[in-house]
Amino acid sequence: MGARKRNTSDSRKELKKSLIMAKLNNCPTSPRKMRLVADQVRGKDVNKA
Repeated sequence: MGARKRNTSDSRKELKKSLIMAKLNNCPTSPRKMRLVADQVRGKDVNKA
């Protein structure tokens, strides 16, 4: 692998380390409803969310 790709890969990995994601599987809810819930929870502390 070239140096440019390795550098971009390393920078992408560093960004992913600081980003926290949650995923919910097997929950039959419409995307519009889930987006409303995600917007309410986004940016809050874990205990408050």
